[in-house]
Amino acid sequence: MAGIVSNAQNFGVKAGLNIANANVKDVSTSSLAGLQFGLVGNFDLSETIGFNTGLLYSQKGFKRDEDKVRINYLEIPLNLALQHDLGDAKLFAQAGPYIGIGLSAKTKDSDGDEYEWDFGSGEDDDLKRMDFGLNLGAGVEFNSIQIGANYGIGLSDIDNYDDESIKNGVFTISVTYLFGK
Repeated sequence: MAGIVSNAQNFGVKAGLNIANANVKDVSTSSLAGLQFGLVGNFDLSETIGFNTGLLYSQKGFKRDEDKVRINYLEIPLNLALQHDLGDAKLFAQAGPYIGIGLSAKTKDSDGDEYEWDFGSGEDDDLKRMDFGLNLGAGVEFNSIQIGANYGIGLSDIDNYDDESIKNGVFTISVTYLFGK
């Protein structure tokens, strides 16, 4: 039986700052800050190749004029990593797909009024619940701590209307604590 044997595996917690924006058809948008946090797993497949995944709460969205559009996701990254051991530290570069499941979405206007967005595929629904895209990132690991930067490129149109388009884009700076290292 053939398989991949993991040399080392580590689990941990991750927290970071998202700088989110979206590519919205025919609309000028700007960035919106949010949070990302959750559980992660890192698996060394060899000395130079690793795999990492997680279950992350991720705030995405964008500003449009004076309105703030916040979309909250449960996100699962699936990244392959190239890693280089420097002795006291390890450098890594990673890439792979992510899947996002929409949890909630709302717009808050300049007067403080809020509008909830509906997820689904019906005529009255605003957004598609599923989002997917590609992660590109890099970072450094010291003992049990990883510091990283990542960009998530949204590949799916999350807008439910045929004549409109919204694709997420998120830059994240994060710190991860790995247990048992």
